[in-house]
Amino acid sequence: MAQDKYVTSSCIANIQRNLGEYAIPRFEAFQTSIDDTDVSFPGFGTIGLLLGNQYGDAQGGVKKATGDCITALRGWVTSLETIEKNWKAAEEASTVKYS
Repeated sequence: MAQDKYVTSSCIANIQRNLGEYAIPRFEAFQTSIDDTDVSFPGFGTIGLLLGNQYGDAQGGVKKATGDCITALRGWVTSLETIEKNWKAAEEASTVKYS
């Protein structure tokens, strides 16, 4: 027999909080730490002249992808705020009230 699963407004609020308090700051810290992976001359040696530009391009690509991820997560946090309010209103509207 399958267990019934329910979504609640508090669950949605917890997801929103976790994204804002944990996920986004970790991605921001990761994005900042990408600069720490710079390899200065002559780190790659003679072949470094060829690899240096490609390595820098790869770092830039990772920074951009991480920035895009942060932007998406911030959008989710904003959307989840609206979703949570609507879900809470639906929960309250579906509660049986006795007079």
